[in-house]
Amino acid sequence: MALIETIAKEIQPTVKVADESFGVKDTQLCSLSIEIDELRFRFCAVQEDNRQCRWLEDYASDTFLNQGELLEKLKQISAEHAFLNSDSWKSISVTVNTNAFTLVPAPLFRKEYAAEYLHLVLGKNVQPEDRVMHHYLAQIDAYNVFTIPSDWAEWLMGLYPFQTIEFCHLTSPLITGALASHKEYNEPRILSACFEEEYVTLLFTESGKLIFCNRFRYNNAQELTYLILFTLNQINYQPENVKMYLYGEITPYADTFTELARFIPHLHFGQNPGALDYTANFEDIPGHRYFGLLNTCLMPR
Repeated sequence: MALIETIAKEIQPTVKVADESFGVKDTQLCSLSIEIDELRFRFCAVQEDNRQCRWLEDYASDTFLNQGELLEKLKQISAEHAFLNSDSWKSISVTVNTNAFTLVPAPLFRKEYAAEYLHLVLGKNVQPEDRVMHHYLAQIDAYNVFTIPSDWAEWLMGLYPFQTIEFCHLTSPLITGALASHKEYNEPRILSACFEEEYVTLLFTESGKLIFCNRFRYNNAQELTYLILFTLNQINYQPENVKMYLYGEITPYADTFTELARFIPHLHFGQNPGALDYTANFEDIPGHRYFGLLNTCLMPR
């Protein structure tokens, strides 16, 4: 892992894990996975024949950027990057982390009602500047309906005009990873928590089936703990009967971890998905850090 220099004001490259022999010619062997939200832009390249993760970069902002400001920074990053804007990737997946999403069982899903599903969840109409998209998740036979800023979608489709981009919401790879964790950890009941700045996505899975998935905003460690205990109570499980795995922006030294450890007896940090192969450089990255991005690489296409 290497800390690298700032190339654009307000959004900084923080992590780079690289196979330095990688170049434009290698993109034709690899899938590209991109993750975008209001504070972060990250991507990784995975060679498809051996599922080896050969490149990962993470950019972060410590101040809020509106959609237009963020888009200009992303355009600059892609224009200056050695291979990010290559037109020869084997496949491209883009995961967005927006507040508007919902899971609709496949038998009930109708494409023409996608915006109405989100209206029911949000209690208001989708904003005119947002585009409604949907992604089928075969593992749960449901559609993930979500929004993406139209400017982001148009930029990405313009960046890769000759390739089909698979768009999905961050909860889709999180569900994929949470379901796979039953085989990797050999546990019957798992509560997976993926942390961001001020948000957490909770997924409860049992025997390889999704029972609960939702994203919450919280203000402090005590409120977070209450949300988790309340969620377990609502689905009729006691903390001592569940293994909880932590992912994303959390460390063993965080207040959130200390507070959770008081109430959750079986608390663990997750690991990188076992279905991918990693270069030696990945040993310097905490295994729980990029759960969403790396599971995007494993999404069925």
